Amino acid sequence: MKYKVLIVDDEEPARDLLRIYAEKLEELEVVDTLSNALSAKKLLSQEKVDILLTDIQMDDLTGIELLQVLKHPPTTIFTTAYSEYALEGYALDVVDYLVKPIPFQRFCQAIDRAKELIDYKERKGDVQDTTNEKASLIDTTEDYFFVKTNRKIVRLNYADLLFVESYGEYVKLYTKDDIILALQTTAFMENMLPAADFVRIHRSHIVNLSHIREIDGNEVYIDEYRLIISKRMKEGFLAKIRDKGMI
Repeated sequence: MKYKVLIVDDEEPARDLLRIYAEKLEELEVVDTLSNALSAKKLLSQEKVDILLTDIQMDDLTGIELLQVLKHPPTTIFTTAYSEYALEGYALDVVDYLVKPIPFQRFCQAIDRAKELIDYKERKGDVQDTTNEKASLIDTTEDYFFVKTNRKIVRLNYADLLFVESYGEYVKLYTKDDIILALQTTAFMENMLPAADFVRIHRSHIVNLSHIREIDGNEVYIDEYRLIISKRMKEGFLAKIRDKGMI
């Protein structure tokens, strides 16, 4: 399968480097390289793109604002010279972020994550509309999934997962007895976990509703952990709580 890639960056050397990287991978097809997000918005309204590689800081429309105005954004990888801006990607459906200068190894890693998410969505028939309702990428008739960690593959039951925490290029999966470190993103985990039981409360945390013992203002208590609910995500979180039968 060929994955169609769009590259957006206001700096020509950055566009050229990403194109060179993409052309080294046989499974990628570069649709275009553009210097601004407005041109990207127009192209995306006319042509299907699988993977969007976009800079964050650009004139007129930033990479973040581009995603916010797209109804069905492609699987997106942020590229940026400023790591503090990259963190904003956790609040969007961004599969990874790359901090410039970008090594080829990190580029390949991000592309692999994007491909994995795209393949999951296609297998599960996800229409990729997470604006109003998040579809689960995993067959929820199963009560477990597998995690690659420390050269091992670990089976983890959904019911045992307390919450997920972002940790740089990794995620930490918390259970009562263990903390599992996996090379994955929070955005990917949010799409993968069953939507009925898991909800994102912060750009860094996804919680299992069945393990919440108390909610106090903007704080959630799970086991001995205290987590913060972001203002942006509180309304959706409380809606999930009401759906579970709050009286």
